[in-house]
Amino acid sequence: MASYLYNSLKRIVVGEEDDDPSCLKDPVTMALYEDPLKGLGLKQTAQPWDTRDALRTNCLNLVAQSSLNRRDKPLLPHKYALIAYHLAAKTIKVTKAQDLKRLLDEEPHLFSGRPTDMLQILRPVHCAGVPTNSRVRAGAMLHVIYDDYVLCQDPGDALPHQQYVCKVSYCGRQHFVRRRFSEFKLLHDKLQKELLVVPGFPSADVSYKVGLGDYSARGKALCRYACRVHASLGARGMFSPRLLAFLEIDAARVHIEEDGRVSKMLDSTSQVSGSVWHMVDEFWLKKWRKFVLGRAARRYEPPGPISNEHLLESVARTRYLLTESLTVEERKKRQKELDERATTVPPPIRREARLEFDQRSAAVDKYQTPLDEDSKEEPVQPEPATIGKHYRAINYDLWTYWRMVHGGGPCISRKTKEITSPPACGPGQEAVSRLQRFGRMCISKQRRIAKFWNHLSGTAAGVREVLADAAERRIRDRVDRTLGAARNKRTEGRLRLAARYTQRMWRSKRAYAFNDENVKVMKHAQEIFARADGEVEHASAGAPFVVEEGERIVQVGATEQYEIKFTESDGPSLPVVFKRHSCSELTYVHSVGKDMAMKKGRDQLVPDSVLLVVQSYPVSSLAHDQVMHRLRSAKWPVTLRFSRPLTDSDVTPLARCLQLEQQGELPDDLKLQMLKRLLSKGVAVRKHGSRKQAYDTVVYLNETMLFWRVRSRRFEVLRCLHAIDATRVHLTRPFGPL
Repeated sequence: MASYLYNSLKRIVVGEEDDDPSCLKDPVTMALYEDPLKGLGLKQTAQPWDTRDALRTNCLNLVAQSSLNRRDKPLLPHKYALIAYHLAAKTIKVTKAQDLKRLLDEEPHLFSGRPTDMLQILRPVHCAGVPTNSRVRAGAMLHVIYDDYVLCQDPGDALPHQQYVCKVSYCGRQHFVRRRFSEFKLLHDKLQKELLVVPGFPSADVSYKVGLGDYSARGKALCRYACRVHASLGARGMFSPRLLAFLEIDAARVHIEEDGRVSKMLDSTSQVSGSVWHMVDEFWLKKWRKFVLGRAARRYEPPGPISNEHLLESVARTRYLLTESLTVEERKKRQKELDERATTVPPPIRREARLEFDQRSAAVDKYQTPLDEDSKEEPVQPEPATIGKHYRAINYDLWTYWRMVHGGGPCISRKTKEITSPPACGPGQEAVSRLQRFGRMCISKQRRIAKFWNHLSGTAAGVREVLADAAERRIRDRVDRTLGAARNKRTEGRLRLAARYTQRMWRSKRAYAFNDENVKVMKHAQEIFARADGEVEHASAGAPFVVEEGERIVQVGATEQYEIKFTESDGPSLPVVFKRHSCSELTYVHSVGKDMAMKKGRDQLVPDSVLLVVQSYPVSSLAHDQVMHRLRSAKWPVTLRFSRPLTDSDVTPLARCLQLEQQGELPDDLKLQMLKRLLSKGVAVRKHGSRKQAYDTVVYLNETMLFWRVRSRRFEVLRCLHAIDATRVHLTRPFGPL
């Protein structure tokens, strides 16, 4: 009441706010707000049943994406379809876009659900005192919307009471009910005894007795309670007949109407893409037609589960009789009649045929008539199963829907409409469903076998000893594998341990005895300060200077090192072009300026010289990007140290080496020295990859690693040789996977 007075005063003082569709923010919702009928594919002259049919068609198209064969593309997702339906059917009070935005935020259950909610597939739960037919089905699409409240007073009451007016929208059908709070409370008490889980119920308040409570909020809470009860049961495939009776919903009548309409939409006389024909007993179809085409909901009972057992019993006899009696021309004529005949809805039945039909349907066991032991009559020969008389053929979509609603079976799928045709499986959703069922069957069988062996191991004599021996062998094998893996890991980590030991010894000699974690922290800190200052790394106050330097593992002869100091007169930039080696991260001199090469003391600087030190900072173990960053950050004067490349005069040709090797005139130390010089210069070889594909490459050797060029230039990675004594050397980490 207080909120109602506040809103009324606000409208009087402030006035009505303008319609602002931009508050919806979602372009689809904005378009549906402007024209909901267009979103459902309807004209402006559409009737209420047209709106319901459009929503049903959209739901079936959405269900077909996961459970049925391919149908037309749905117009809208289910959430937007519900928004368009509520706006078109005017089940909610929306005068401007702000009202729709408020409902989307406060009442999200009105626009949530699944496309299968429109289908009548929910089973009833037992409710004491409520007459219920166990074959009646219900749908999960139920919306209870608060509309208003009225004050009423019975002759014996001292004070008036409130009755809440609720708009009930069930599967597209709308009506109003008026209920008191005490009636909702009585319903809640009964549901607590019948259901395992019941949502929270609004608490009672004395202020409502004297007219001081917020009746709108209380009415909305009661409507939400009813929706939550139905939704929680619908998630488990059930519904409460007591709740539907409380809301004055005739579930049987809605089941009749929806079952007939959905079956008509799914039925077809011609074969659907991705489907085969499924046989249904005509006796069950007769009961289904009486249920759907009946004049009242209580005149005919639901048909119950599908019964196809008699068809299975007569298939073999029918195939034999038909193959013996029909000629080729008769078979072709019969097949033509089958193609032109309807499947579910029969043609008009004459009076004579109707009488024969009723007499035959009354004899349920005509296919196989049991005889008493004392009877001397001859058994009646079973009549061959004939389409239109004993069974009919439907497509997979209709068969799946009937199985969802009524249950029963079994599934009899054939390639044509004739029951004697070969069995077949549709390539669409039927194949997916059968594969899933087969997989679940295999899993259940495996679990059953496992439980059987577990039971056998605890009951049969001598089985425990055998299982214990097998378990002991498995444990022994696992222990051996674990110990072998640990041994291999220790062997592989020997080089890493030796490198760490070398680093510790190198630091201890320079009084930098810190553990690895502290070194990482200090190295990270000095890199951060260097990037902030734009300079080369330098040690912070009170901390040692940490550098990255690799230990040499190979001494290549005839490669001398030299230093060159560049001053500001050589600037503003270095007259040297550096590039990264194509097979590694080494930085080398690509070209030298002509003016600088003519200066005295600079003649040693030639192309292919490898950069080793920048301002007394070793860079041979760093990446090319890091080296270039140090060069750009260095201040003048810049001192660089290079390693001179080997020339042709420093390297003995490979043919000469082989000749001296054959003559026996080459000592072992000279052989090794000549091999190292050849590799330092680069040796062209042909390498066989992991996929046994040979490709040409070049093998190089420097002081710390052996590397070569891979087949594809896009994936040039560094290849390192680890077959060197790990106790004396330190290898830099390779740039990329080996």
